[in-house]
Amino acid sequence: MIHEHWIQSIFVFIMILFLGGCNLASRKPSVQSPVESEFNYTEGKGDAFLYDVKIYREGKKNSVRLDVYRKNDSLALFARGYLGKGVLKGLAVSDSIVIYFPTENEYFSGKLNELIYKSCAEQDNLEQMLIDLFVMRPVELEYSMADFYVTVLNDKGKKQQFRLESKNCAESARLEYDFKDNRFLLEKIQFSNRDETFRLTAQRRKHRLDINIPAEKFIIPIPPEAVRIDL
Repeated sequence: MIHEHWIQSIFVFIMILFLGGCNLASRKPSVQSPVESEFNYTEGKGDAFLYDVKIYREGKKNSVRLDVYRKNDSLALFARGYLGKGVLKGLAVSDSIVIYFPTENEYFSGKLNELIYKSCAEQDNLEQMLIDLFVMRPVELEYSMADFYVTVLNDKGKKQQFRLESKNCAESARLEYDFKDNRFLLEKIQFSNRDETFRLTAQRRKHRLDINIPAEKFIIPIPPEAVRIDL
């Protein structure tokens, strides 16, 4: 069975408050299901990021490296342990997401909203938020975030901080941006739930902007025998 704290970790990282910060929706037992069609991509220009993620859950500590590739309106995520073992692979487009867990051989395909209680994030397009927040500050988003409050902690200079908080759930995340190559990039995320039984810190280690990204980075091959997560 899938380890729920990995789902929570990645969603907190993608900061949709979150995402896993809010309690995950109850999940039905996994069932065998045909693998859905893969998205098709071609090589093109985009951005690449590497984050070091430290996760603290009920006294236990885990660390992963998260590779992020962003191109146009799509985002690919690859999380791996420090011994190189894959934890998850994810692909988000503007209206849906696919996440595959190699160890459990399980996958989810659908809307991010389905993974958390509707009371936490019912109206917003979480996929588009996920794609945008890596390279845009919350105050730069051109669409309304109906489910979240944005608090400006510091918007002066080349280091800026914001708090993103769910209107309906208790958790919040601190997002820190730095100014690189004439734009602000997500540098660090700090998250803790109310009782601090779950904490996460993600720090950007390096980045490369406006580079050629191979098409295979945006393909998530799912084995035919993989089990679909049914919520």
